[in-house]
Amino acid sequence: MPPRICIVAPVFNERRNLESLVQRLDAALADVAWEILFVDDDSPDGSAEEIRRIARFDPRVRLILRIADPGLANSCIQGMLSSTADLLCVMDADGQHDPMLIRDLIQALETAPADLASACRELAGADCSEALGVRRSRLSRLGNSLIRWAIRRETRDPLSGFFVIRREACLAVVRRLSNSGFKLLFDILASHPGLRHVEVPFRFQPRQAGESKLDALAIWQFGALLAEKLSRGWLPARAVSFLAVGALGLLVHLAALYAALGISLTFAAAQFTAALTAMTCNFALNNALTFRDRRFHGVGLIRGWLAYLAICSAGLLANVSMASWVYERLQGLALPAALAGIAMDTLWKFVISDRVLWRRRRTG
Repeated sequence: MPPRICIVAPVFNERRNLESLVQRLDAALADVAWEILFVDDDSPDGSAEEIRRIARFDPRVRLILRIADPGLANSCIQGMLSSTADLLCVMDADGQHDPMLIRDLIQALETAPADLASACRELAGADCSEALGVRRSRLSRLGNSLIRWAIRRETRDPLSGFFVIRREACLAVVRRLSNSGFKLLFDILASHPGLRHVEVPFRFQPRQAGESKLDALAIWQFGALLAEKLSRGWLPARAVSFLAVGALGLLVHLAALYAALGISLTFAAAQFTAALTAMTCNFALNNALTFRDRRFHGVGLIRGWLAYLAICSAGLLANVSMASWVYERLQGLALPAALAGIAMDTLWKFVISDRVLWRRRRTG
C-alpha cells in the first residue's frame, strides 16, 4: 500500500534518537499508511548505519545520505521531493516534536481546508521554556515577531519546524525557496503569500538525547534569510552575509591601521598590515558564516586563505579600473567613481567566492 504521508526528518548526529522516533510513529499512526525518510547530512556519529539497521526490519524506514551541500533546509527539501506521498510532514528527529500531533495536523489540513498545517508552540509558557531553555525561547519569540512584521502575515509560530504540507503545494513553492534557507516553514510562508495556512497548538518536548544545533552562527544565518525575504529575493541571503562581513572587515582594517601607526610603522607598512589583517578576518568570517555549509577544514584552510588573498588582489585591480573609467566619464567626480570601484570590487569577490572558492563540493 503506498504511503499516504511521508515524514521527512533531517538528521545530524541523532543516532540515539532514531529508533525511539520510529517506535513512537508506529504507535501514533497505527492505522495510517506512512513512511519516514531520514535525510542524514553525513553524521560522524553513525546515524546512517543506525537507520540502515532499523530499515532492515521495517520497510517504511528509508535513508537519504547526503555527502555534499549540507544544510537543514536543503535536507528537508530533498526529502520532500523524494517521496510520492500526498502529504509531506517535516519534523525533528530529536524527540521534541510529538508524533501524536501528526493526526491533528492532518485533520486541521482537511477541515480548514488548507495547504499547510503547522504546529504552534506556546512560547510564553513555562513548559516551553523548560524544553527550549529561557534563552532559546526568547530568541524564538523575537524571531517570530520579526517574521510577522516582515511577511505581513498573521502567524504565531513560523519557526516551529513541524508541519504537514500537501505535495502539490510543496511543488508549487519549492523553486522559490532560498538556496541557503535556515527555517524552512518561514521560507515557505514568505515565498508563497497565497498559501492557505492553519496552526495547531502543541507542547514542545525536551530533547531526548544529543545537543541543540541552535548557536550564534545559526542566528546569523536566520538574519541573512530575513533580509533576503525583506528585499523580495533581490538580495540573496549569502550576499547579505557577505556584505555584512565586508562591513565588519572595514572596521577591522581601520582598527589595525591606527594600531600599526601607533607603534610607529610607516603608512605604507601600516596600510599593508591592516589590509592583510582585514582580508584574513573576512576570510575567516565568510568561511564560518556566509559559506558555513561549504567551509574549509584543516589544511584546506590555508589553501582557501591563500586563494582568497589572490581573489582580493584581483578585486583591487577591478576596483581601480572601474573607478578610473567612471572618473574619466564623469569628468573628475571622485565620490561616484570611488563607489563604482567599490561595487565592482565587492561584486567580483562575491561571485568568485561563491562560484569558485567556496563552490559546492563533497565533504570529507
